[in-house]
Amino acid sequence: MKLELMIIFLIATSLFSCKKDDTITTSQTDLIDGETFNQTLLIDGHDYDNLIIQNCTFENIDGDGLQIRDVDNLIIRNCIFKDIDGNAIRFRNSGSSNNISIENNEIHNITHNGILSYETHENTTITDNLIYNVGTDASGSLVGSPHHGIYFQGPNFLIEKNTIYDVINNNGNCISVRSYGTIRSNRLYGATKHGISYYSDHPGLDGLLLVENNFIYDNSSRGSNLQTDGNSVNHIGRAIIRFNTIITANKSCIGVSSGMSDVSVEAYGNILIRMDNGTNYIDSSDPVTQNQNLQSYTDIGFVNFNLRDLHITASSSAIDFAVGLSNYPILDIDGDTRSSDSLDAGADEKN
Repeated sequence: MKLELMIIFLIATSLFSCKKDDTITTSQTDLIDGETFNQTLLIDGHDYDNLIIQNCTFENIDGDGLQIRDVDNLIIRNCIFKDIDGNAIRFRNSGSSNNISIENNEIHNITHNGILSYETHENTTITDNLIYNVGTDASGSLVGSPHHGIYFQGPNFLIEKNTIYDVINNNGNCISVRSYGTIRSNRLYGATKHGISYYSDHPGLDGLLLVENNFIYDNSSRGSNLQTDGNSVNHIGRAIIRFNTIITANKSCIGVSSGMSDVSVEAYGNILIRMDNGTNYIDSSDPVTQNQNLQSYTDIGFVNFNLRDLHITASSSAIDFAVGLSNYPILDIDGDTRSSDSLDAGADEKN
């Protein structure tokens, strides 16, 4: 037994080590453009505020690709992160950041998380990224620390217009968050657990978690799941799950764990498809405010249900299904405008 505990300890230590000795820094404080890195790059300190990292390749790295600490207004765009034995982008737990933008990057073949951030990093925007084949190392799952496409603990995030799929290790989510913010207009599939997961083991600061306009399908469990660790002090104050298109195999499309009665949860205007013909589409022991969710076990009139083109046709039963709802996203997943007199259910508005 002592030997087993020692093995688990050694695995956990290796998972969470910062690999500080393997990092390099740069003297460039305004722009890093078109460079290739085969070693962890650390951006550390406010001398790097307003730095732009663009058109770079991070590859074949033993450790994280890029680490961030104590820097504000950093932009990371149009970069490739691949074949990395760690996290592609990691916000360090020993520092903080504000207003970081991660946009239009490609992240794949990553042993741990695509993007990992601790709770001291706030106001982060993650948009238009392609993230796939992440969490390829199963050792984290063995000690209760699975890896995810995006794993974010900091508050007031915006995660939008990303495509995330093939999260490999057991219990990995496409997006796993621990605080409040907005998750919208993403395409999320192929995770070994949920498409979107909220877990309350970090400060939620009584904030609003808004989940809208997402295509979420073919994950091993739920499309969107809210769960408490039992400490209500950390809870967010409100969750709104609206105008998403969610397909699950044999689980409820949306789940809310018991013990979250202090969190106001609303689910409306969604398309919820449960392909096993089960009747429990929103699973919760505590009240969830539900309005005009279109529920089915099969194709409700998508462009191509089998190939998962989840845009709706003119004959879809989702057409005008949400008319009467007064609160809705002005734009749909494609940026098309919604109007109250022809309000369709799900992430796509047929114009």
